[in-house]
Amino acid sequence: MKTSRQTLSAFDAVVLSICCGLSVATAYYNQAMLPLIGDSFAVSSAHAGQVATATQLGYALGLLLFVPLGDRIQRRHLIMGLLAGNVVSLLWCASTGSFTAVLFSSAAVGVSAISAQIIIPGAMGRVDPEHRGRVLGLMASGLSAGGLLARTVSGALGHWLGWRGMFTVAAGIDVLVLLAIFAQMPRSEVSITLRYGELLRSLWQLLNDHPSLWRSSLCGGLLFGALNVFWGAMAGLLAQPPYGYSTLQSGLIGLSAVVGIACASTLGRWTRRHSLHLCIIGAGAMLVAFIALGFASAAAWMPLVLLAATLIDLGNRANQLAHQTRVLAMQPDAVSRVNTVFMTVYFIGGALGSSFGAAAAGHFGWPGMATAGALLAIVGGLCSVGFFRER
Repeated sequence: MKTSRQTLSAFDAVVLSICCGLSVATAYYNQAMLPLIGDSFAVSSAHAGQVATATQLGYALGLLLFVPLGDRIQRRHLIMGLLAGNVVSLLWCASTGSFTAVLFSSAAVGVSAISAQIIIPGAMGRVDPEHRGRVLGLMASGLSAGGLLARTVSGALGHWLGWRGMFTVAAGIDVLVLLAIFAQMPRSEVSITLRYGELLRSLWQLLNDHPSLWRSSLCGGLLFGALNVFWGAMAGLLAQPPYGYSTLQSGLIGLSAVVGIACASTLGRWTRRHSLHLCIIGAGAMLVAFIALGFASAAAWMPLVLLAATLIDLGNRANQLAHQTRVLAMQPDAVSRVNTVFMTVYFIGGALGSSFGAAAAGHFGWPGMATAGALLAIVGGLCSVGFFRER
């Protein structure tokens, strides 16, 4: 990985995948700890869910403000700066004394947690078209491993150290990642010379030049929103009867992502010829999962929740890979900006899903959460079918 024109080696891809996972994990640490955060400030589960929403909205803002710079300045310098900002934001969150400050610091964590979305376009630009789906699948595995790490480890450490202790540990992990980037991340080639304002305005031009970019982004955002309906409400629901789970026990649900991680590379290979089928199967799997979750309270059967979590993760992953593989091939000289548009809409969808799920679960319990997720899965699936039929 000496220049951006070299072919990406298998070792490079694995290293970048690990970096993606560790950097994105900071955007998900709070999800398994929402009951702990809510108890600290005596707020309801619906209000505690705003922490996850603030983080994801911050992530979307960070994507919009910083990822386009990957086409303009050295990616290595940009990633290091973001990681340093993430360390500061995590420590701010760990030391804050009010719920309002937690919301602002969580948004700051999200803004600075977007390094993976700078790494991925750079990697895809160094891969032959026929291998892009497989490499993107590997990167998606790294991202999923980061989510698994965040939800599972934060559930355990949050139980033992408290949520403030978990954020402090996360800051320490970020320092190690920053040192690794400093030591190993090579210089990249700058592809454009646009000023920052022109760079941001060019995002709108990309949407005008590629109408399918907006449609793919919307489809991805709807299914990611459905996934976050589940994760935004899960810890709070499991803390209530008939389950009565601790943060540690709820965090173990994150292990359901292992199946998706194992399947990501295979799903990535299928995107080249079976994009529409992947979208339909993904949306269908999520719909079945949410229907099952509607009975989770009455059944009080944890294997049902685990199976549903696995299907939701797989469904979202298949949908994301199908759409993101297509958009990253649209304009090679603007790959960072294309990814900016896709992932910004994607995480806005996730933020809305977190808020929607927490509110629905707070008022209507498991059936409310299940209905909210099923609606997003249906709309996302129908949009994907309409999009691919237009092509």
